[in-house]
Amino acid sequence: MVTVVVYVLFHLRLGTDLRSTCNGTLYQVMLTAPYALGFTYITAIVFKRLSGTATLPWNRLVRIYCTIGILFAFFFALYEYAERGQQPAEVLGRRLSAEQTAGRVVT
Repeated sequence: MVTVVVYVLFHLRLGTDLRSTCNGTLYQVMLTAPYALGFTYITAIVFKRLSGTATLPWNRLVRIYCTIGILFAFFFALYEYAERGQQPAEVLGRRLSAEQTAGRVVT
């Protein structure tokens, strides 16, 4: 249960209102779902071969899917934020103060 909540939190994309938040989150889930399903399938086959059992229990498969989905959501979010050119406030603040002390005009 905790893994599913963390999975949703990692896929959460905030918007200006509830509808845009739901649309952004659903878009993110649909974007990462094929990758997470594929890697879950491969991981389940590897676990099945290593353990020698017939199949993995469904709750373990859900946990593996959510874990892989969390990883993909994290890396997709990093890519999205880097694409926008967002910088952490600390880094931006340090850069601005360094430019001001060097006598440069900051616009």
